[in-house]
Amino acid sequence: MIVTLKEAKKYLRVDFDDDDTIIRKFIKAAETLCEGTLRKAVEPLTINRVAVLFAVAYLYEHRENADMDELTRMLRYILATEREVAF
Repeated sequence: MIVTLKEAKKYLRVDFDDDDTIIRKFIKAAETLCEGTLRKAVEPLTINRVAVLFAVAYLYEHRENADMDELTRMLRYILATEREVAF
């Protein structure tokens, strides 16, 4: 994982352990979304870490009604300079 649970919780400003399981799942989902958006495996680059943290925060804050199209559009903007033309 590019982003650790500790990093994600700090970014989310979560200081309790009740949501650790769901945050771990959001980290995995965010990394998968970033890989799909980049059209390549995520490498530990700063921009990728930012994109993963953004996606984790979006999924955490909108866990009841996440708009995946909106999230994907935002990730495309964040990752535009790193994105491959095709797989």
